[in-house]
Order: sequence, then structure tokens, then C-alpha cells
Amino acid sequence: MIRINPLEIILWNFRKSEKDVIRIYDKLAPLMQLGSGADMLNFGLWDKGITQPHQAQERLCDLVSEISEFASATNVLDVGCGFCSPALRWKQQFEGLEIFCLNINRTQINTPAPKEKLRLVNSTSILIPFADKSFDRIVALESAQHFYPLKRFLEEARRMLKQDGMLVMAIPVVNNKKGLFPKLGILNVTWTSQHYPVDLVESQIRDTGFEISKIEKIGKSVYEPLADYYIENRKSMKEKFAGIYPSFVETLVYKSMVKMKRLSERGIIDYLVIKSHSVPK
Repeated sequence: MIRINPLEIILWNFRKSEKDVIRIYDKLAPLMQLGSGADMLNFGLWDKGITQPHQAQERLCDLVSEISEFASATNVLDVGCGFCSPALRWKQQFEGLEIFCLNINRTQINTPAPKEKLRLVNSTSILIPFADKSFDRIVALESAQHFYPLKRFLEEARRMLKQDGMLVMAIPVVNNKKGLFPKLGILNVTWTSQHYPVDLVESQIRDTGFEISKIEKIGKSVYEPLADYYIENRKSMKEKFAGIYPSFVETLVYKSMVKMKRLSERGIIDYLVIKSHSVPK
């Protein structure tokens, strides 16, 4: 049984430190794994008739690799790589691509898996131990919402990218920070990340020396179908979680899914996939 004190969740959200991010994923990653039946830790992209969580997660990974143009790259740094499941998928698809997986959570990157073809790095996202101009591609697949301050990560990304390199981020966002707290409701407790507004993400990318070449807003194909899946399959989800988590955790998840769907329908939350190129100094 994974024990979670409700006060812990409140503290995680109040502080949002790197140590809190580690604690969040140590406690809640098993919940995400149980829910999807896989080791990927993203909401997934529910388009093209996809009906299962693991398929949606794989679809989001594939979208990121397509936008990142991995077929023409020699190396990539995956920042906030989780259990390295996206990187393992990319390695299967692009065998010649050298992939470096960076995660502040040592437990996740040390979890047994066939990772011998990957380069594993235990590090923070705002002070990364690589030389200037080391990478063709840098990606942050549903991880940059935890990076604080975001601008520090962007500065590191620009420093490490080669002149023709690109940065691709898939990130949950909000459309307007004003009056956000009462609008989010229970998500103030369960959405354990920074709540970055769209305009802040875009402006900080540009201010750091990047040119944005592509933005896709995919929130409608992320939050609403995920919530629908959970609501429709709540009974089986409760059974999966029962032996691992206290019952109040599932109740929080359910209420959060309902709230998430409503906020997406109202356009308060969204999900961006952003492709940027470094502008020569």
C-alpha cells in the first residue's frame, strides 16, 4: 500500500520544489502506470480513433518525434524522461539516433528495463552537465511544466543546441493566469505542476533566443477523451487502485478528471506542442 497524507499533496503544490517533483512521481507514477497499463507518464493524444491510454501515449510520443524530425538528427536529449519509455520507442524507430535521457528522479532512470542503448543522466533541468552545442534536438515531453524557473531551462537548451538544432516541448498550459485559482478548483491540489500561461511560455521561448516555427494546440484531443475514458471505466480503475492506494486517492482522481474535462471545454486549460529553432547570436 502506498500511503499518501493529504497534507503532503497540499505541500507539494505550495512549494513545487524539485524535491517535491521527485516525491510526487514516486507516489503517483504507479497510479499512472496502473491506469494505462504502461510505463509512459503522459496524458496521451487521443486522435485518429484511439481508444486506449497506452495507444494515446504512444501517439503523443510519435507526434513529438515527427515534429522533432528525428529522422534527420544524430542525437537528442530527452529532458524529464520518466522511465525512458518514449526514448525506448524512439530508439526502436530510429536505431542510429543517439538518445540521452535526463531525469532528476534517480529511481525512475534506474528502474530495470532494456536501456543499454540509451545514455542515462541524473540531473536537474536547469543546470545540465553537457557542453555548449552538444545536441541536434532537445525534447521535453510533458515535463517542462515542472521546470522552474522555465527560463533557466530554455537558456540551457539554447546553450546546448547546435546551430541548426531544435527544441520541442509538449506541455500542459493555462490560457489565462488571471483569476485562475477559483477556476481550477480541485486541480489546484491534484495538478501538481507549475501552471504556465500560453503567452508566458511563448514569450520566454522567444526572449531566450528561439524562433518558434510551429505551435499545435491539442488540448481538446488530450484532456476530454482521457477524462471520458476514466469516467467510463471508473469501476475497473477503482479495482486496480484498491490494493495500492487509499480510497480517497481514487476519489480525487475521479473528481479531477471531471474538472479537467470541464476546464478544457471552457478553454481554460490547453496543451501545447511547440517547435523552436535557435536564432544565431
